[in-house]
Amino acid sequence: MRIEDIKISQIDIPAGGRVVDPTFAQALGLDMVTKGQQTAIDVIEIKEHFSKEEPRYRLIAGRTRVAGMTLMNGTTIRAQVYEPGEFASEAAIKLAEITENFMRRELTVLDRAYDVAAWRDIYEATQGAVKPGKKSISRKLATNSDDELMALSAQFSGSFTEASTAAFGLSRDAVFRSLKIARITDDVRRAISLHKIANNQSELLTLSAETADRQLLIANLLTSNLPAVLTVADAIAMLDHVPRAEPPAPWSRVSDSFQKLPEAAKRRVIEENWDFIEAMLAERKAA
Repeated sequence: MRIEDIKISQIDIPAGGRVVDPTFAQALGLDMVTKGQQTAIDVIEIKEHFSKEEPRYRLIAGRTRVAGMTLMNGTTIRAQVYEPGEFASEAAIKLAEITENFMRRELTVLDRAYDVAAWRDIYEATQGAVKPGKKSISRKLATNSDDELMALSAQFSGSFTEASTAAFGLSRDAVFRSLKIARITDDVRRAISLHKIANNQSELLTLSAETADRQLLIANLLTSNLPAVLTVADAIAMLDHVPRAEPPAPWSRVSDSFQKLPEAAKRRVIEENWDFIEAMLAERKAA
């Protein structure tokens, strides 16, 4: 590995990666221009281009930095250049990109879900397919039932050390939710990547439960800026020509939870709020 300035025009950016937020990229580009580039991007030199006058490089990590420098009309960027032999396989290159993504704070729930799914695919390719009982599970997430996804999640999360699971948030349930979200088709992912839904796990899970065709229709409605379509539920109601069900009031949810508590827990809740209850009883008596 060596560090050098390379031409941005010589960098090939793989398809299927994260959608770059242009606002963030512009801010990062301005920072690099004014303060200097603090962190080099990672690229691998493409072997078949060694004999040419201008070698080409495949981007491993630094998509937003490249976009930011491009927006600032920069022509070169500082890079850690790896030789092809420094990565054992295509999977090793992809893992390097995924790991770098996990370390970045701006990773959205949607981006993270896709990275978890890609990471699990690589794990399966190297460790063998998950086979609960005698039934093999498909690698195509959309074709698996929730029970099958849970089996995939359990094996994948179990492959990490306890420390890694805690650091990356890769518990069985967290992986399960990510795999469900990764059922969202790639064209829909690109459509909503810069929408606020991309960082809303509940909304993404609701969207992922729909068919591919409906996902795209819902995504189009969400990104249309219609005032009546703020959530996936709004979009579904519009598609199905039904009134949008009003969400339960907060007090209603609390009341429902209270009713499900055992008697001892109910008494404890009442004791903790007794001053308020006494004041309320006094108001009723005075009325």
